[in-house]
Amino acid sequence: MTIQSRVPRAGTGEGIYRDVWLKTVNPVYVPDMGIHITTPFITNELARVSIHTKIVNDTEEPGEIIIETEIVDPTGNTVTSKKAVVYLQYLKDYTFHQQLEVKNPALWDTKNPNLYHAKTTVYFNGEIQDKYLTRFGIRDIQLTADEGLLLNGKKVFAQGGNIHHDLGCVGAVALKSGYRYRLQKLKEMGCNSLRLSHNPHAPVLLDLCDEMGILVISEAYDKWTSQYYGGEVPFKKVWKDDLEKFIKRDRNHPSVYLWSVGNEVPQQLGDFDKKFETKGDAADFGAALLREMVEFTHSIDPSREVTAALFPAREGTQTEWTNWNNHAEFMQTMPPPMAFQMDVVSWNYTGNLFGVDHKNYPQMKFVASEASTNLDFGNRKISMLEFDREHVIGHYYWTALTYLGESSWPSKSWQRAFFDANEQMTPIGYLYKSLYSDEPMVKIEVKEPDTTKLNYWDKQYPNKRWSWYPMLDHWNFEKDAKLEVQAFSNCDEVELILNDISLGSKKIKEGEEPVLYWNVPYQKGMLVAVGKQNGKVVTKDTLKTSGKPKKIVLTPHTKSLKANGGDLVYIQVSLQDKNGNIVPVDKLISFKVEGAATIAGVANSNEFSDEPWQNNKRTTVNGKCLIVLRTTNDNGKIEITANTKGVKSTKLELSSK
Repeated sequence: MTIQSRVPRAGTGEGIYRDVWLKTVNPVYVPDMGIHITTPFITNELARVSIHTKIVNDTEEPGEIIIETEIVDPTGNTVTSKKAVVYLQYLKDYTFHQQLEVKNPALWDTKNPNLYHAKTTVYFNGEIQDKYLTRFGIRDIQLTADEGLLLNGKKVFAQGGNIHHDLGCVGAVALKSGYRYRLQKLKEMGCNSLRLSHNPHAPVLLDLCDEMGILVISEAYDKWTSQYYGGEVPFKKVWKDDLEKFIKRDRNHPSVYLWSVGNEVPQQLGDFDKKFETKGDAADFGAALLREMVEFTHSIDPSREVTAALFPAREGTQTEWTNWNNHAEFMQTMPPPMAFQMDVVSWNYTGNLFGVDHKNYPQMKFVASEASTNLDFGNRKISMLEFDREHVIGHYYWTALTYLGESSWPSKSWQRAFFDANEQMTPIGYLYKSLYSDEPMVKIEVKEPDTTKLNYWDKQYPNKRWSWYPMLDHWNFEKDAKLEVQAFSNCDEVELILNDISLGSKKIKEGEEPVLYWNVPYQKGMLVAVGKQNGKVVTKDTLKTSGKPKKIVLTPHTKSLKANGGDLVYIQVSLQDKNGNIVPVDKLISFKVEGAATIAGVANSNEFSDEPWQNNKRTTVNGKCLIVLRTTNDNGKIEITANTKGVKSTKLELSSK
């Protein structure tokens, strides 16, 4: 299957790249998406579980239909059950409504994502016709104007980033092991939430968010124009059918706390779909259509609130706000009409407006749906520090993960993210980890000293809103080089030490960016950053001068692989000296894979590289690259060999079963 798209943007992938199921059923059955579960009443002692179960009778006769519903707790024990009976006529359907009580419920939250199952058995005239298993969580979500997000009555600040659907060098294929690997890295840096931009994501991703305790803003659409919607059908003719399926598919996921029905839609600025609409269709700046979409969403799922992300978040037209950030009247102008038609107000890149808007419109609830570093953005602070987290629901950086597309040549991907295409944390990632993480951390990075490379970077990124400076995480430079060293940290104080000589301690001021700066004349040896809390050493980071490359080191993220045709292992490849230090050189590495796996993708951190993602070789960048293997359906040994000129080859053995 080939899909011809006129807008590559971030819609990577062609053909069937997600799982497809063909389900055979008896004439009496639960239809797809036919069960809806909510938990309207929750205390520590008791939870009421409301279950709506739709049954279809396609037989040629009426009959007695019985459904039995069991609730199974996270340990696998049945804790309650209930039966219901109805006499259903020929070619009719019926929706049962049952309320079951669970004593001492194990609640779902970001730290303890407890999951229950509802087991539904359908009988027709005494015989079993269908069985249906639905996973859900018992949790209470409240979105408030003054306290932000309350999860089970406790304040939680949703922090994380936006992601698109692809798996980087692996492509658009939706593989659970790939998603799990990436989500785990985000959790480890302190993320507890994601915004799924800007289309329905794979069910397996939402399953993982349920399992791992990741809160989700689930977004149905990007723009409301035909250009972003296939180009052949007016949006107004199809949105209702699509939105209904989208909500019904995902409404039982406890991770989903907020629906989004649009992103930066042009109607908010008085623009319109020139292929199917006229100027009059946007005369109300999108307010009527948004109101209809919000009400329609509530009719399908009354348990969640609805938003749509707006930019530039002020009343007016595109022409008026071309230079929105420096416009003298921007801060004083009221929000656009659409902002008053949604339950939660989402601003993209204008979190600095939350304070004034909270004061002027105290009923509004806010989320920073897209955010940036604001580098070189006048006097703007980095996005996380622009607003009071006390009343804001959450903060979502653009983006959490590198994704394919939406880049200008010669770039092949958007890498201004927490993790690059090499699946390594970037300086931006460390910047936000220092804000997100509760664990003490410090990370040293060195600003690129090569003016030619800096000038090229400036040319490629004239708008640095999403950028950080080009940084290096090694200590190999020219003699007497004058270097700017940066330390990202959430500690009270950081001391920088070069070859056992202190270069001084610096403190991070409250409310300021968590980055400290030193000017350091280069000397070979060891650079150490020491993070301190209340004067006590709690963490360190080290850069060492390396020697010549002597070996290739292959480091898999796991050695436990399944022979299911779709398990992935991410193998970090590094060139190291005799002492195990990574050597920052660019060398072409060739790979040979034998046995029960194939190469799923290769990558490095150079987004301007012309090397293909699917290949048996890749050039290191500063001594590092990545190879991803995908298991076959066969049990057995996997052997990978890595070679490069002038360095001894290496082998890694794995197995799948």
